[in-house]
Amino acid sequence: MEYDYSGKVVAITGGSQGIGKAMAQAFASNGASVVIFARSAEEVQKAASGISAGGLDCEGRQLDVGDPAAVQKAFGRLVSERKRLDVLVNCAGIYGPIGPLEENDLGSWHQAVSINLCGTAFCTSAVLPQMKKQGSGTIIAMAGGGVGGPNLKPSFSSYISSKYGVCGFVEALSKELEGTGITINAISPGAINTRMLDQVLAAGSRAGQSFLDASKKQKASGGVSPQLACGLALFLSSAEARHVSGKILSAVWDRKETLLKKKIEGQMYTLKRIDGELYTEKKK
Repeated sequence: MEYDYSGKVVAITGGSQGIGKAMAQAFASNGASVVIFARSAEEVQKAASGISAGGLDCEGRQLDVGDPAAVQKAFGRLVSERKRLDVLVNCAGIYGPIGPLEENDLGSWHQAVSINLCGTAFCTSAVLPQMKKQGSGTIIAMAGGGVGGPNLKPSFSSYISSKYGVCGFVEALSKELEGTGITINAISPGAINTRMLDQVLAAGSRAGQSFLDASKKQKASGGVSPQLACGLALFLSSAEARHVSGKILSAVWDRKETLLKKKIEGQMYTLKRIDGELYTEKKK
């Protein structure tokens, strides 16, 4: 084990597939007691059984993160049973409608924001009382879609909007949590081959030709390994990373060794801000 998470309880949403499932495997392999959540009861049980079959501690539970009452109930039950909660990894997410905004089904557009942004906020809100009681905890969210970088995806307005919201949420909440022993960060996992990639390929030209072509190449090459995001999450949840909070980090570019060496402060690793001199009118 690279890290020893023995005795630690880790909750992961979107844990039945993709990045969430890889996160569950990684934390369980490092000794944690893992509980994964997903909308499909059948899929989450199958994922948990597969991880547990290797002798690891993983349990699957059904949950729609877009339902605030269900979220409070699910995490209330978890804390009541386990008596602690050390790490929350918010991996539940969907692309939402693909294509020009005026052609999008607005109900589906709203659903993407509900799951990606509101779901992250609902789950985070549900775990904070226990983490504050403990005086420690780690919360990880998923950025994505080129947010904060040069490769913003067109034709994915609901997904992009929700992910910008997630990054703003992380930055804002980190200020609320100063002095509590709780950190919160967002990880941009990179172009990983998941079910969401298959949705892009199925959308065809509606995804935009350049992005469609890039997605085909990604599918053929195997994409970015989810282990990069998992490694970053393991580091952020460790005692070594208590100085890192409110940041948006790239699984592809930001390494543990670099983050340990750098002094993380100010606007480093945050969304770009308008310069103060340009934003406000100077008084004479």
